[in-house]
Amino acid sequence: MVDDETSFLAPVSEHLQSQGFDTLTASSGAAALELAQAQHIDVVVTDLRMPGMDGLELLTALKQVDPLVQVVVLTGQAAIESAVEAMRRGAYDYVAKPIRLGDIEAVVRRAMENAVLSRQNRAYREMQRQHRVRIATDIVASSQAMRQILQQAEGFAKTDLPVLIDGETGTGKEVIAEFIHANGERRDLPLTVLDCGSLAENLVDSELFGHEKGAFTGAVDARPGMLEVADGGTLLLDEIGELPLAVQARLLRFLENGTFRRVGGRVEKAVDVRVLAATNRQLDQDVTTGRFREDLYHRLVVFRLTVPPLRERTEDIQPLAETFRDRVCGTRHTVLPFAASAQAALKAHSWPGNVRELLHTVERACFAARLTGATEINLPHLGLPGAHPGAGVDPAMLSLREAEKRHVDIVLKRCDGNRKRAAEVLGVSERQLYRLIQSTDGAQATSA
Repeated sequence: MVDDETSFLAPVSEHLQSQGFDTLTASSGAAALELAQAQHIDVVVTDLRMPGMDGLELLTALKQVDPLVQVVVLTGQAAIESAVEAMRRGAYDYVAKPIRLGDIEAVVRRAMENAVLSRQNRAYREMQRQHRVRIATDIVASSQAMRQILQQAEGFAKTDLPVLIDGETGTGKEVIAEFIHANGERRDLPLTVLDCGSLAENLVDSELFGHEKGAFTGAVDARPGMLEVADGGTLLLDEIGELPLAVQARLLRFLENGTFRRVGGRVEKAVDVRVLAATNRQLDQDVTTGRFREDLYHRLVVFRLTVPPLRERTEDIQPLAETFRDRVCGTRHTVLPFAASAQAALKAHSWPGNVRELLHTVERACFAARLTGATEINLPHLGLPGAHPGAGVDPAMLSLREAEKRHVDIVLKRCDGNRKRAAEVLGVSERQLYRLIQSTDGAQATSA
């Protein structure tokens, strides 16, 4: 509490103390600033008109000491304009004198709740930032292909232009986006992710740009979109190829002008956001078919990173598996080594689900090995399709019949046993697929 009138300061301070607040008092702005510099304070209630440092000067100085401190200003009716100026400078609220004790208690309680929430949000954002930095610095890049991707990403991080990150599902596109964000100038601000593929078409516009109250059925109040939420930081538009064409047009306008309107709004809003985009689609083909706007495509591909599938960077498989193993079972248990047969099987597998499939495989293997009391991760623990004692053989040294059988097994597994879908994937008729299954089963029975 800051006020040069002790007749006002004492009773208000005593009342707040009786309601459970730890309260300090100061009779001048300079004395209040000294207290704020010496210890943690959540809320400051200050008069505007004081000799020496007035309330506005104190507000500015307090925000320099702690940007999250909540300042409530007290003013007479003749100084409402000054109170409005205080709000512009970051005050939480203002209250006109004379004021009842219950009213000032209520505003202080709200300010205290806002202070706690703001500090929790800052702690959460810092935790998220450290998580992103840890992920970005822990990226496994043993292969030349991934080292080149990271080198390019580090260069792109120094710009503020959009980056398109494409590649198959599960290759780690979001991790590359985190790497770009963690190495850019916005690293201390949030990385916000909008999964365009998980939203109904009629909701994408609102999620991205926000909406005003009454803009559509169910819009009971105004709501900011992800562009506003990400203001100052980075926005990752995951699965951008799923955006409806109308939303693509609005996104293009924002990328070119930096402004947008909420759904149902008339006021142009401007935000400072760095946009990254990720997709597992072939956007150039979608442009040809009219599914994706050509102008937006060219706006996004100024910088482009194509993350290679895991089968094209086999040098990363074992280091990735060991990294995942250490994360999954290395914190509370002794880390289990991979048996030679398991290592060979990991390298031989085609990994259609890429890095995500490898992660889940290692998680399952660690659990299975612990469950059986094994001292190492063996081939059966991996649970790979078609895994058997001979699965760890170098694929280049397999017979054509064995290689064919393994591939058919994998495709059938991925298609959940649906022979029609498997035949389409393999490029054969269902009758031919049936013959392949029969021939490989017969060969196995003969060898048995």
